[in-house]
Amino acid sequence: MFITRYLVLFSFISYSQAVIGAFQIYHNYDFPVQACSGLIGKTAVYFNSTLEPNGYCNFHNQPALGTMAECIEMIPLQNSRKLFLKSCKKLNLTEDQYLKALQNATEFGFVNVTSDKDYKKGKNYYKPALLTKKKVHAAYDSVATRWYNYNQAQFFGLASMCYWWVVLGIASIWNLTYFIAPKFILSLKGKFSNYFRKYITLPALFSKTHAHHKHIIFHKFIVVFPTRLEAILVFLWFSMTLIMCCTNYVHVVPNSIWPQRNNELGRKVADRTGQMVLWLLPPLVLFSGRNNFVQWISGWSFARFIYIHKWISRVAFMMMIAHGVGMTYNGRGIGKYYTRNKQPYVRWGMTALTSIGLMCFQSLIYFRRSNYEVFLAIHILLAVFAIIGLWIHTRQQGYHMWMIAAVSVWVFDRVVRIARLFAFGVKTADVQLIANETIKVIVNRPKYWKPFPGCHAFIHFFRPTCFWQSHPFTIVDSINETNTITFYLKVKGGMTHGLYQFLSKQPNQKAKIKVSVEGPYGNPLPLSNFDYNLLIAGGNGIPGIYYETIDLIKNKKSSYNKVKLYWVIRHYRSLEWFYQELNKLKQFDPSLIDVTIFITQPHVGLTQPIITDATDDEEDEEESQEKHLKDDGGDAKVEVENFDYIEKLKQSLNHINFQEYKPNFYELVAQEIKQNDFGSMAISTCAHGSQCDDVRKAIGDNLNESNYRVELFEQIQSW
Repeated sequence: MFITRYLVLFSFISYSQAVIGAFQIYHNYDFPVQACSGLIGKTAVYFNSTLEPNGYCNFHNQPALGTMAECIEMIPLQNSRKLFLKSCKKLNLTEDQYLKALQNATEFGFVNVTSDKDYKKGKNYYKPALLTKKKVHAAYDSVATRWYNYNQAQFFGLASMCYWWVVLGIASIWNLTYFIAPKFILSLKGKFSNYFRKYITLPALFSKTHAHHKHIIFHKFIVVFPTRLEAILVFLWFSMTLIMCCTNYVHVVPNSIWPQRNNELGRKVADRTGQMVLWLLPPLVLFSGRNNFVQWISGWSFARFIYIHKWISRVAFMMMIAHGVGMTYNGRGIGKYYTRNKQPYVRWGMTALTSIGLMCFQSLIYFRRSNYEVFLAIHILLAVFAIIGLWIHTRQQGYHMWMIAAVSVWVFDRVVRIARLFAFGVKTADVQLIANETIKVIVNRPKYWKPFPGCHAFIHFFRPTCFWQSHPFTIVDSINETNTITFYLKVKGGMTHGLYQFLSKQPNQKAKIKVSVEGPYGNPLPLSNFDYNLLIAGGNGIPGIYYETIDLIKNKKSSYNKVKLYWVIRHYRSLEWFYQELNKLKQFDPSLIDVTIFITQPHVGLTQPIITDATDDEEDEEESQEKHLKDDGGDAKVEVENFDYIEKLKQSLNHINFQEYKPNFYELVAQEIKQNDFGSMAISTCAHGSQCDDVRKAIGDNLNESNYRVELFEQIQSW
């Protein structure tokens, strides 16, 4: 899409502008004049610096010029005199005039102001002041260490940001290799490769919990554990950033700028952390966007980018606190605390700090799941205040260019999202509630709007209660009609529960609703490169897995390609909303595909009603199912009055193997790996979190049990 490429280019240009406009490196030749000006200014007053910004260049003010010349000659840097004369270019000060002023001051005699009765603090002084070599060198070191600290802040901030670009570059090369050199990837199946994958890239951080969220502290707080690779990457970045924030500070005694040690180190810590955090803002915004172009090339999941986004925001918040505390120490020590806090840029900085702190707290899973739309609205509002606050806070020193880069990334995401909606247009969708648990949405798509296996899209329903909301759902290209896509929405809370209430009151639980679709999003998976594909779906995770199944069978590369599909559902009524798609599998050669459907609660919907829970927590739903299984005898077959219904269903879907129990996916996958004789094996999952975690652990524990490459592609998005 042309507009997407154009906006990607625009985003990179904006980022480059930020670097060019605000990235300043200080050198030793920047310090002599500033060091001497600062030292002399604290020793004696020779002119009004506001009215005469270049007062030390004034040949007619001999005491001032003579004192400056004295200081410049003692600076421990060659060419200091030339640097000073260069700074006096506007007043046309010559070297002869400079030397004459130095000679006059020497002949007059440099005066120790502390013992001169004519000296009055704050009043103009008319004699050349005596400066010691020790004080001049200390003044130079004071200025040099201050601005070298700025340099380090820039380099450290750049390194902290580039860490992720390097990691993403490696991930992008690896992702590209899957498509341009798949045989190389499939050849990586030795002990070293398996060891690295078993202990680094595949497992969850602890035990097996990753996609399944852990409830802690009276079951009220939820923890999402990353994979071990994600944790290692974040830990290395965090450690590197922490070291760069806390080390290599130089204390100068005596310090001509900040007389007390805590004032000096407070300001240097504030300068270091304040500069470094600016480099993190553009990737912080980028990683949270739907149109994150780095996701397109790296192949990483959106969930992984959200995990990194969270940690960047937490570290940025801690660095901002360190910046504020450091400036507080510095301001109190030099008597500028109250005057600084009256300045708008400081108050807006406090606003930004408060906003980011609230965002970090508000992004806890508890608040996201309580009411996602409220969470999102508040999160965006706080982000706006944070960006505005930081923009005003940094503009005075010209560092707002990073804000321009961050805003350009945000604008890029929003413009592409709007462009996607316009590209799809507003369509009339056929919406139906099926089996009291799933909403089926069928909508025509433009011919140029091409979905692909594994993709998802955000759908907007133009109804008064939810037109502003959009949620991601997997797309399935219609099996019956051309240029038609189908969504399957599991009834949970929020928007889907509102649609459920609306449809349940309609005739035949059907309605026509105006919709628009934003997408498609996601990355194609290289499943077709593998000889054997094991696809595992749970509940409403079947659409994407099914789409992958159809694509694999239609585009099989050799006679060795084999596809096995497992689907776990609660009850037989769930088959109603996906019956046509399952029936479509009849047309394929049974030697190419093997389908098994597990029914965990076969009596529900027959002898017991289907209960729709308005929660968004799939893990709670699964625990509820397990409770019903225990209460009702587990996986024992249930004799029901609707026996004919089940038999007719099985006969019409006689190409499918039905099992009435809850499978143990750890054992099932382990057995599949050990018995695989087809060749390289890809396992793709989109199921409940605990089931996905069982599959992940089974693969890691059994890598060495196979002579072929075994790869996991987890399609569930969990954050």
